[in-house]
Amino acid sequence: MTAAADLRDADERASTLFVHANLIFCLLLQRFCVIVGGGVIYWVLPIFFLSLGWLLLTGRATLRAFSTWTFAIFVAAALLSTLIALNTSDTRINGLSLPSLASVLVVYLGLVVAPTSRFHGARVFDIFILYARWLAVFGIVQYLVQFAGIRIFAFSETFPVLRPVLAEPFFNFHPVVAYGSPILRSNGFFLLEPSIFSQILMLAAAVDVLIRRQWLFLPLYGVAYVVTYSGTGLLALAVASILAIVISPRTSPQLVLLGIAGAIVAGFAALIFPDAVAGLVGRSNEVNYEGSSGYARYIGQLKLLNEFAGETRTFVGFGPGALERATIAVTGSINPALKIFFEYGIMGLASFAVFFIGTLWRRDIAIVSLFMLANYQLGGGYLLFMPMIVLAALLCIWSDRAPTFRPAAVQEF
Repeated sequence: MTAAADLRDADERASTLFVHANLIFCLLLQRFCVIVGGGVIYWVLPIFFLSLGWLLLTGRATLRAFSTWTFAIFVAAALLSTLIALNTSDTRINGLSLPSLASVLVVYLGLVVAPTSRFHGARVFDIFILYARWLAVFGIVQYLVQFAGIRIFAFSETFPVLRPVLAEPFFNFHPVVAYGSPILRSNGFFLLEPSIFSQILMLAAAVDVLIRRQWLFLPLYGVAYVVTYSGTGLLALAVASILAIVISPRTSPQLVLLGIAGAIVAGFAALIFPDAVAGLVGRSNEVNYEGSSGYARYIGQLKLLNEFAGETRTFVGFGPGALERATIAVTGSINPALKIFFEYGIMGLASFAVFFIGTLWRRDIAIVSLFMLANYQLGGGYLLFMPMIVLAALLCIWSDRAPTFRPAAVQEF
């Protein structure tokens, strides 16, 4: 009995360490990386793989059959596309990139690993919420203290010695609220962009209210969200909520209550931070302006699709790295589905979608799965953004089911 209890305690400590370590690196140390050529390797990548290897060796993890086989099918489709592209050039594509293919395969390989019964995932959501709340507090403080002359938004500017290991040059690390404004949008202090901060906040709100059934910290998320001046997180939550209502109509009351509570929080936030709320609302129409992040993320990609739509070549794709090297590519418009479709074709996109959606989908925590999937596509450039992929894995693969003491509607959700 003692040996069994000791083993359980060891498994619980190992599980908690796994979750903490990966959340620290994908959230608090998100900015840190190794710059290789024109790309980056985030520190969370080796940490995630090393910790997965440790869990596999100690019997706390195993390979999931569905994910392994569907990933293998995607690999085969990607290799076929690459082979065809290497032997069939296209004048509209300025070269290919085999490292691009290698990056995709390496990044998603970790998703084929899943927990065994020895892994204790009951605290995954609790630990995530702990970090999310601290990010919210740091984000609000970061925004407010800039008016007292304390501005810490880019580590590369505040701590120049860290520049060689920071991914900031690849992101909007100087996020002004508007062109020419001296006021900066909050990025949660530790995160790379305000957009990412907004996504973490809305994810935390969904987890806290719909999974953990706690409403107390909703005002904290709401106020922190306002100072991001970003609509991406709210857009992802709205899309996820609509899909959740369609898939599980019984969840409608909870989502309606969350929407009402969010509107109330937004009203109070408008009284406390009127300029911030006005700025956030003002950014809602930026998709109409070329050069804006909203235009590049949601409109610019349509030009490329229109150029290549209907061609037979789209069945197998134009090869790895082709999207960035297309003559009419729009900077900032490379979303995951578009990149997979353009480079590996319909076959590659279909096989990748089955693998990725099937791996992250959990009906018992559907709002979390749907949010991560919607945000993955809408967030912009997340195909190789390891911090968000690791976060999705932790919440959708490594968490236990919703506790049984919660209401039936929440369990089904």
